[in-house]
Amino acid sequence: MTATLVSGAAGPHGPQTTGVALIRKPGATRAVTIRRRWVMLEILGVAVWCVAGFNLLIDPARRVEISISSAILQALGQGHVSTVLGDAFLIFGPDGPPIVANLTASCSALGNMLALSSLAFACMRQQPQASVGLLLAAGWAVIANQIRLVLSLLAGVRFGVHSLVLFHDWVGAVINFCFVLIGLLVMVAFTMQQPERAEQDRSGRHTAGRPYAWARPGLGYRVELADLPPTPKIRVAALIHRWLLPRQVSRWLGARRERRRIDYRLGHLDPADRAAAVVELTGHGLGAHTATLVAVASFENDGRVLNALADAVAARQWEPISDPRIGALRLWARAWLMRRPVNHECHHSTARGEDRLIAVTGAGGPAGVAVIRALLATGRRVLAVDADPEAVGLRLACEAGILPRADADTFGTALLELVAERKPSALICTVAEEYQAMAEQVDALADLGCRTWLPPLEAAETCLDKKAFAQALKKAGVPHPATVTTRAAAGRIPGPWIVKPLRGRGSRDVMTADTPKELTQAFAAVPDPVAQTRVAGREFTADVLVDRSGSVLTCVPRWRDDTRGGISVRGTTFDSHAVTKVVMDAVAAVGLTGPANVQGFVENPEPLDDDPEAEVPVTIIEINPRFSGGLPLTLAAGADVVNTYLAGILDPTAALPRLTFAPDVKMARHFAEVYYGPDGTAVIDPLGVRCG
Repeated sequence: MTATLVSGAAGPHGPQTTGVALIRKPGATRAVTIRRRWVMLEILGVAVWCVAGFNLLIDPARRVEISISSAILQALGQGHVSTVLGDAFLIFGPDGPPIVANLTASCSALGNMLALSSLAFACMRQQPQASVGLLLAAGWAVIANQIRLVLSLLAGVRFGVHSLVLFHDWVGAVINFCFVLIGLLVMVAFTMQQPERAEQDRSGRHTAGRPYAWARPGLGYRVELADLPPTPKIRVAALIHRWLLPRQVSRWLGARRERRRIDYRLGHLDPADRAAAVVELTGHGLGAHTATLVAVASFENDGRVLNALADAVAARQWEPISDPRIGALRLWARAWLMRRPVNHECHHSTARGEDRLIAVTGAGGPAGVAVIRALLATGRRVLAVDADPEAVGLRLACEAGILPRADADTFGTALLELVAERKPSALICTVAEEYQAMAEQVDALADLGCRTWLPPLEAAETCLDKKAFAQALKKAGVPHPATVTTRAAAGRIPGPWIVKPLRGRGSRDVMTADTPKELTQAFAAVPDPVAQTRVAGREFTADVLVDRSGSVLTCVPRWRDDTRGGISVRGTTFDSHAVTKVVMDAVAAVGLTGPANVQGFVENPEPLDDDPEAEVPVTIIEINPRFSGGLPLTLAAGADVVNTYLAGILDPTAALPRLTFAPDVKMARHFAEVYYGPDGTAVIDPLGVRCG
């Protein structure tokens, strides 16, 4: 509002003006990125709404407010203020010329109303009762501004222009600020869920007359009460329902009240439904359902439910702390989000399809763990599957499932039941011994919406049988050590020897023999033995991915600098034309498709240090038709064979890209621990703090 003194025609110097501006200054963590973008869009939308709405509505709003003020003054019998100018007040003070008081844009209540509507949309739009609170708060803002304007005008009429300016700038501004704050609290109060609608009020009391057998804490049940609240002797509502209201009306009101109650029995729901229920309860207000939310935070053991609760609590920072437990909930949510276990970092991205669930078998082995971690690192949701309930991969993935061993008669039925229940979109098998049993269920899996990509069974069987593998490589002319299956034949091949099971894996039951006596002892100790001439040189493993037509998409060789139990614990990627050619020939000889890891030796590797094109002798030892335990080094070198393979599973007709890698990338492997209680509940890693 601006006030201007206007002299009459009799003034000696014409009109005399003094401008006084009465202007109130306006108050000056993949899933985390997505949320931040939505918040920025909301902020942008709110800013556009406020600026555009203010510019479009300010002139009509000023005229309406002037009309309201004029009507109020006329009702008070005040005739010294006129609105004949339309957008300003003409005030006839006690002395001197009349005062022209302009209602400026900043003096209008429109700014407060737009701010309240923006807050209601951005923070409270999911609560239907927010519209009622917004209407009341907006009405209160208009009334408060009218009180400010009327009192300022009366001060000008009574005491002159200086009193008008003083009152409007100081006293009126304080009154307006208090009234707007009250309007905001009114809107928040109406938006929050009323405790009478819940089975459990803010004190944890059970208000719905449910059996006390349900009164145990945890998973949404009410808290235990040391002393039950006293029951009133006379209940007015009961008297009205029993004696005054017709029976049908009483029943209708009771059913209506019952429908509006919140059912806190969450324990019997599956995790997805529990998470949805927790989000709904939190949306009603932390103050209305405090006891239940605290119980979920205290007793829930499913990461998805806890993630949902923490995110929902963090989104309601605007809600006032009406109970100390609300502060405790916020502190818990902050701690959970800061130290959320890695196995529950399952983000969703519809644009890239990461909302699909991917099943991975062999979750207890190094290859299975590597695949699970690779999928989680790209935001995929993973279902870890293993025959061992204590398999470590079950604690790393988003979901876990138990299957019998592949040689059990119930394997196929159990697999189909698990897929039907969890509904994964793809299945990655990291256990070659499961291929035969799984191949029988491929069509049934497809009918359930789960795709998979298994190598040809004949090729996989050739790789698993060391005698058949040796024959296939010999036929294709691929260098391979002499292989025999009897002690007598072993004496006719050059030594020293290595003796291993015909169908073994993971360096189990492998023995070395330097003398004929040791060779005899090894044949006696190793089950179903085969003997090979021990190859000299530097050992390597090459991770290979072959498309469905048999073309090699990538070959990433790495030196096995140090191994323990058949697993590389230190390695280095390298580039070699000779190694890549022999590896590709070996894969083609057995007819594999999909992932594989090829193990062999380079007899004289020194020339490769200076020239990757150097011709060096290469001997292939074995091919495992699956991902390797040293897979993380291949991924670190830049060849994402896991997600490329997954793309081929989800779309069998897709043209898969050829992958490159960086040589001389080193890996040093260390132990990592996963902690859980006797019931499988995750225990926070005490060493999980990271520098920086």
